[in-house]
Amino acid sequence: MARPDRVFKTAINAALDRASSGLTMTNKSALSRDLSVSRTTIRAVLSHLEQIGILDGAGHVIRAPEPADYFPSSETMDVRETLEAAFMRKIREQELTPGARLVEGQLARQFGVSVQTLREFMIGLSRFGFVRKDHQRRWVLEGVTQKYVLELHEIRALFETRAVEKTCDIPDDDPFWGGLRRLRQEHSAFVSPTAQASLHFPALDTEFHRFINAAADNRLFIGFQDAIAMIFNYHYLWPVQDQGEHDRAAARDHLAVMDALMRRDKDTAKQAMQSHLDATRTRFMSNF
Repeated sequence: MARPDRVFKTAINAALDRASSGLTMTNKSALSRDLSVSRTTIRAVLSHLEQIGILDGAGHVIRAPEPADYFPSSETMDVRETLEAAFMRKIREQELTPGARLVEGQLARQFGVSVQTLREFMIGLSRFGFVRKDHQRRWVLEGVTQKYVLELHEIRALFETRAVEKTCDIPDDDPFWGGLRRLRQEHSAFVSPTAQASLHFPALDTEFHRFINAAADNRLFIGFQDAIAMIFNYHYLWPVQDQGEHDRAAARDHLAVMDALMRRDKDTAKQAMQSHLDATRTRFMSNF
């Protein structure tokens, strides 16, 4: 996807979160600054929201956004996120296994990115021990060990329970709450008895954890989330016979966290997140 299209759709989703929180969008300069896009893009965003009946001509909210108003995450991912998803799909489908040699030029062509972008991506993975350079300076896929998973979980629990605690203090009029309501709607639809089986829960899982960590406004939390998404949400292979039930159980865990956050119940939110992370760790370890 061309970058301008992705930027526009990302701005649409962010503006919808603001509308869900009841925030007016009458000041184009402030909106441009808050969404980190140009005034030209903001004008296009406001025009779109007016066309679909979210805003009136003055920028006031006239109806609450619905899930169908949002662009899917597959259309708003940046280059790194798209590369991450494609790379981990190869691991998930066992096209790449621990010990595999990774040729930068070959992978860059397969993923449709520059060699420099691919190299920066590999360097990022190497910081978490996911890949390494061999004696011939070639990248090698390391995968993960039980010890690594346990260490990662210990740090993850510290970061994410703290992130949950911090989000409870976000002001009521912040767009965060509109985004949280949207995520809750998506999770509720996923666990509905009438929902169709989905292969896309890892993306929803990643979005949930990244959303919470980003709201905590700590750059280390956000950077750490890259390792979480790479390992916990893509690397392991769930047994086919209970994949769907695992996904629904994890989604219900997320709902418990979100419901507690909406009540500003810090203790319950932290306990729900800890319980979810513990269940994920147990499930992950059972696959070794």
